[in-house]
Amino acid sequence: MSKRTMTNITAGLALAAAGVLATGAGAYAHECFNPNRSEQGNAGASNSQAWLTVHIEELTFGLPEADAECVLDAYAETGAPSSFTIMIKGANGSGGTIGANNPNRDVKAADGKGIDEIFAAHGEDIVGSFMSCGVELPFPS
Repeated sequence: MSKRTMTNITAGLALAAAGVLATGAGAYAHECFNPNRSEQGNAGASNSQAWLTVHIEELTFGLPEADAECVLDAYAETGAPSSFTIMIKGANGSGGTIGANNPNRDVKAADGKGIDEIFAAHGEDIVGSFMSCGVELPFPS
């Protein structure tokens, strides 16, 4: 493939990953995941049409290699998961948020039990790893 084609593919993947992980991150962080599911369980879930596995490294596509390494190293130091198997919005009839109608959602969104939301549980880890490297976020904060 030509360099331009690879650049376009990389940019598209980065944009898609950022969109999946962070659409409305500040106000609507509804990307649901099961923090207690095993890797094997996540692999099985991601074979369904309702769940999709995204990897943190996808957020660094298109960055200079040194910046990407810095971000990924900083993120790894947090101990947060390197991937999330998330519910695709609208897949369950509640806009992609399993706990959308839970009156305790603010308390339960990052408690490590049942279903959590990526940015409630690990938003500081993700954003902090970019900030610590002086790299601009690939999504609106």
